[in-house]
Amino acid sequence: MNSVHPLPSVRPIDSPEAMVAAIRYFGVLPFFRCGIPGWSVEELTAPGCWFSDEEDSFLGPWDWKIDAVREGDIAYGKFLGGKAAFATVTWYRELMNWRRSQPRWRMALGERYKATTQSDKLMKVLAPLVLDAIRAAGGLAMKELRTICAQKITSAQLKTLGARYRPMLTPAVKKNVMDSVIQFLQMGTWTVIGDFERVYRGPDLTYRGWQRASNTTPDDLFAVPVLPFASSSQPAASRSKLIAHIRDFFPAADPSVLEKLF
Repeated sequence: MNSVHPLPSVRPIDSPEAMVAAIRYFGVLPFFRCGIPGWSVEELTAPGCWFSDEEDSFLGPWDWKIDAVREGDIAYGKFLGGKAAFATVTWYRELMNWRRSQPRWRMALGERYKATTQSDKLMKVLAPLVLDAIRAAGGLAMKELRTICAQKITSAQLKTLGARYRPMLTPAVKKNVMDSVIQFLQMGTWTVIGDFERVYRGPDLTYRGWQRASNTTPDDLFAVPVLPFASSSQPAASRSKLIAHIRDFFPAADPSVLEKLF
C-alpha cells in the first residue's frame, strides 16, 4: 500500500517554479477547484497571487501556465471532467491508456460509434477532421483549425448533420463549436496544448493575459506512442491507478468525484 503524502510539503504557488513543483508533486493537478478540497492550482495559490481585475495586478498562474507547458514534460488541456488540468508525462500516459480505450473517445479516429446526442453526432464528423489536421501540421491554432475544418467537411457530411448545423460550420466553423471539438479531443487524450503565444494589444502593446494556444498531439509533444490495449483490464487498471494515486494525497476524497474526473 502506498503511504499518504504529507500535504504540508506543498509550497504555496507564488512563482512559475512553485507552480511546476506543485504539478510534479501531485502528478495530476486541476487548474480550478474540482470537488476535492485542496487539489487545484487555484486553492494552492498564495494570497495575492491569483488573477484579479485590478489595473496593477499581475497574472499569476494564468501566465505561469506557459512556463509549465514549456517544461517539455507536462501536459496541459481540458482533460479532467472537461476542465483545465496539468499532468506529468508519467501520469498522463496512464490517462491516455484509459481514455483511448473508450469507444466514445475513439470516434476521433473515425471508428464506429452509435452517436445518440446532437453533440456526439457533431463530434463524430468534426473530431476526425480536426485531429487529422493537427497531426498533419504538428500544431495548429484555433483560427487555423476553424478554417481548415470548414474546408474539409463535405456536403454529404453537412447533409448528414442537418440544415441547422450549416450556419455553424460554413464559411468557417464557429468558435464555440471548435472549442467543443478541441475539448473533446483533449478529453480523449488525442490532443494537448503544445505552447502559448502571448498576445500584446493596444497602442502600447499591453499584455493582459491574452494568449493564443497551439494544439498538438501528446504523441508528438512527448514522443509517447499510442499504448496497445493488450487486454480489457489494462486500461481499467490505469484508471484505478490514477484514482488510487490521488486518494493517497486525499484519503477523504469522494470516490464518485474522482470517478467523474477520470
